[in-house]
Amino acid sequence: MSVLKRALLYVTRKKAKSIIMFFILFGIATSMIAGFAIKSATKQTRKNINSSIRASFEIGVNLQNSFGVGTRGLGNVPGSIVEKVKSIDGVTSNDLRTISEVDISGLKKVPLNTPRRQYNPEKEAIIKKMADLQGNEESKFDNKFVGGALKLTQGRHIKRGDVNKVLVHEEFAKLNNLKIGDKITVTPSKHRSVNLDKELNAKVTLEIVGLFTGSNQDRATHEIELIENILMSDVHTATQLSGNSKENLYYQDVKFYVSDPARLNEIIEKVKKLDIDWSQYTVTSSDKNFLALTTSLDAMDNLISQLIVGSIVVSSIILSLVLAFWINGRIHETGVLLSLGISKINIVVQYVIELLMIAIFSFGASIGSGFLIAQKLGDSLVKQANNAGRLALGQNLGGLNLGADAESSLIAKTLDNLNVSIGANEFMWVWIMGIAIIVVSVAISSMNIIKLKPKEILSKMS
Repeated sequence: MSVLKRALLYVTRKKAKSIIMFFILFGIATSMIAGFAIKSATKQTRKNINSSIRASFEIGVNLQNSFGVGTRGLGNVPGSIVEKVKSIDGVTSNDLRTISEVDISGLKKVPLNTPRRQYNPEKEAIIKKMADLQGNEESKFDNKFVGGALKLTQGRHIKRGDVNKVLVHEEFAKLNNLKIGDKITVTPSKHRSVNLDKELNAKVTLEIVGLFTGSNQDRATHEIELIENILMSDVHTATQLSGNSKENLYYQDVKFYVSDPARLNEIIEKVKKLDIDWSQYTVTSSDKNFLALTTSLDAMDNLISQLIVGSIVVSSIILSLVLAFWINGRIHETGVLLSLGISKINIVVQYVIELLMIAIFSFGASIGSGFLIAQKLGDSLVKQANNAGRLALGQNLGGLNLGADAESSLIAKTLDNLNVSIGANEFMWVWIMGIAIIVVSVAISSMNIIKLKPKEILSKMS
């Protein structure tokens, strides 16, 4: 009788044992397929974020040595620096971002759900009419969109060459009955923090070309810090409203892209050697702006790796113990087979085949159970990973408090969720690891029989 037939007969005749083994293998496969699916989702999320960030670095104000420009401390990066950096070999393009303070008289601002700061009535009245107008060359490259803090829901992004176009938040649009194609008028704020000595009377009409969503209600302390009240326009408009010319405009920060990601650090070192007063500016790779997010992903990787390894080790131990008990109970059967001239290796192979036959059904059923628990398990791990990310961010800040504005909210942003799915790749890994666990467990459990001489086994039968 062939080893396959012997294995099939044993599995079908020992129904109770086969059913118990089905559930043991089912549990092992379910835990593994859920783990592999979550790891795959984490890997894809990291890939998507890296793809969005692309190989880039940013130059911004060095807050340790400089307050920035104006009484509010806005960005201080001059256009001359932009031109110097662009001349470095390997730098392919750049994206500029600048802030202008405008009056939006006649428009309502989205209120903060739970105000945490209150100014005196006079200042509150001033702030009520003020808003930040952010000028971007291409808003799709703005870190708030790249990191997922903001999402374009209707219309299009601000693109290079746009003049007097604007994106507004959905809540802001709803509050003011605005839609794409409508126009709003803004003027330079009389209470701006820069160029107060200049007489600025520009009245600029902006066409709404897109709506976005996203919120920092949980961090903002005053409605002026809310993402919902930011107007995202083009650099031309921001320049018009700032009272500066393109030549003397200061940028909040400038992002530069490089042609080869592998050369990013090399290019950053070259930038640092340029004749620039680096006590006033910082240059950092863009992924530093997503510190909590990347730390959360690292934590997620560690957690799921520990889960998978733990699952494999515990599964091997449980399966080995159960098999050791059952194989010792098959000493009579083993003795009969040996007396018929069947080798010990052949007998051990039969044990492995028996388990693989049951595994076909157990592993197949694990797809459904794995799908049911993988998303819930992933959501739970995301919470733990986010806590680790926030803790790491706090340690990185050295005890300093992070601001409540939109940019600070981006740095504090962690994982929203993981979209976990089970595909052929995860199922393949379950089979690879499952077969390895079965072979190792059978080998360990059969050790006593393999060590015994045939005469000793036959003597135990009596």
